[in-house]
Amino acid sequence: MAESQEGYAIQKEASRILHSVLLTDTRLQIPDSVKAAAARTSFDTSALSAPFLPAPVKCTELSAALWALLATFGNAIASERYDLADQKVVINSDVASIFLISFWLMRVGGKPVSDPELVKRYSIYDTTQQFTFWRRLVTNLYPTRDGRWFHLHGGLNSDRSLRMLGLPTHKNVSDETEAINSISEGVQQFDAHWLDIEANEYWRQAGGICFTPEEYRATEQGKAVADDGLYLLEEFPHEKLPPVPWPKVDTKTYRPLEGIKIVDLTRAIAGPTIAKLAALFGATVVRVSNVKLPDLGIVLMESNLGKRDTHLDLKTEEGRAALRNLIHDADVVLDGYRPGALEKLGFGPTYVHEIAKRRGKGIVYARENCYGWKGPWKHRSGWQQISDAVTGIAWLFARIWDSDEPIMPFLPNSDFQTGIVGCIAVMNALDKRAKKGGNYLVSMSLNQLNSFLISLGIQSPEVQQSLREMWPKMKLRSYDDIHRQMRVLLSDLPQKVPQLLSPKYFNTIKADLGVPGEEMVFVGPAATYETTRLGYDLGSCLRGTHEAKWPNER
Repeated sequence: MAESQEGYAIQKEASRILHSVLLTDTRLQIPDSVKAAAARTSFDTSALSAPFLPAPVKCTELSAALWALLATFGNAIASERYDLADQKVVINSDVASIFLISFWLMRVGGKPVSDPELVKRYSIYDTTQQFTFWRRLVTNLYPTRDGRWFHLHGGLNSDRSLRMLGLPTHKNVSDETEAINSISEGVQQFDAHWLDIEANEYWRQAGGICFTPEEYRATEQGKAVADDGLYLLEEFPHEKLPPVPWPKVDTKTYRPLEGIKIVDLTRAIAGPTIAKLAALFGATVVRVSNVKLPDLGIVLMESNLGKRDTHLDLKTEEGRAALRNLIHDADVVLDGYRPGALEKLGFGPTYVHEIAKRRGKGIVYARENCYGWKGPWKHRSGWQQISDAVTGIAWLFARIWDSDEPIMPFLPNSDFQTGIVGCIAVMNALDKRAKKGGNYLVSMSLNQLNSFLISLGIQSPEVQQSLREMWPKMKLRSYDDIHRQMRVLLSDLPQKVPQLLSPKYFNTIKADLGVPGEEMVFVGPAATYETTRLGYDLGSCLRGTHEAKWPNER
């Protein structure tokens, strides 16, 4: 482990973030019942105490603190629902760390996700051939003509980004290096500002200039969201929307969200993580997918834990009617698509809240995006890598290695932690609905998560030096995308930090991924209660496995 400065411990810092930062942040509208329940939340001292992830920012500490706030919200709700007034909860920061790379650690049928047979199975969702060297490495960081750096992104289809650069949409290359060099040459024909406007405004494809934290805060977008908290929570009271009591359930697990119905309209990582965590805490989740569209198969295999997945084509009247029927009985709608996309299909916050008024029962509409919900870039699509580049995270990663070029994080930290934030916000809104009634809109963004993470400060020089000595192979380059970096991290992890792979940190459940009777092993919850037992009601399933209806609905 890295040697920390005297008196520093992950658990101590996570506790400070929980009690002195999160619980005191008035923007989060945390109720007194949750603040009181925080006295019964503690951090597992058997977990590693010295920082161990090769990162300059406090990924482990913040993940543990957010898990603690999520679990504390859950405890307050469980206390109210099940009369568990004195229940305690313990947070394990080791698990909060591996949660951030959970889909890489999953095993299906005893096989790791790198197993060729599994790769073949989840590659059916790569309908646009995104994982060839040429198309995958479109999503990478490249130098520009004017001496800056730009993070290009292919999304789920690299065609537009390649056409923007005047490059072929498909090309056979011998290896990753050839792809990187060719794409880099294409990017270097243009200035960073031209690429930024051309990609986002004309081609409608994600991409972002790599700023330092100071540069980002000085942008019009940075200034527009500077005063926003980790999430925005807006209440819309209405005379037709009285308080909604928590559902009466017959339970043996006493999970706080049992009986709550959630429609999951998300893809990639952050949005699906909100829903996955809600399912862990007891919610019934129906994910709406479209089997005709591409998806991140390796992520989907893990992020569909606890969910029922149904195929709907929302560009057809039949699909839209089926979604409206689902929403009619839902408590929460999750929107993780490009800003404005669901509005165009008729299912933005205004119409969903109108459904709630017509039925006389409020709905929580939760949405997440990259840039935030105000400012000149709010409409842009974005991904974890774009947020990490734009907000300055990449330049902070460069500094730990004394590099003169930005380096992307080796893990999708902002994605997974925005997922935790989103589930906290949903719990908060549901709690307010139970007490006050009304409709709610909660909004999260990757940029707000990253800005908050940066505000917590970086690791001390002593810790950073210890991390450099511990992980020498992680001194990588600007062109090393997350896939290249994870190969290095995962190969060294069993030797560097074997405790993280302890079997006690993993759970097993029967999966529905195409092989009858198959089991999957996955990263378990970072929170352990005295009475409440967190867990999933069902394992991951393939897209379109279920009908577009709620369980027990005829």
